[in-house]
Amino acid sequence: MNYQINTDKVLFTQLGDEGVVYGIETNEYLTLNETYFKILQGVEQGKTQAEIVTQLCQEYDIAETDCQMEVVEALQKLAEKGYVSTLI
Repeated sequence: MNYQINTDKVLFTQLGDEGVVYGIETNEYLTLNETYFKILQGVEQGKTQAEIVTQLCQEYDIAETDCQMEVVEALQKLAEKGYVSTLI
């Protein structure tokens, strides 16, 4: 599954190893931990969900099934806030 950042609703930037998302409509800041930042960065780079999982598994040496669940959960939370949407 592919996602895209809703650039009309959010601004996304890196701060050190982490990141910040600013909701334009809500005037809300969300600080992203390193993992969430890497997930959103992968979305920004046009990577698929599977590619993001593969990258994180290689980088953090975690089980693919665990990583898959975490990435799905993170993307669902970001989608609920309107920060990302699925591509059709």
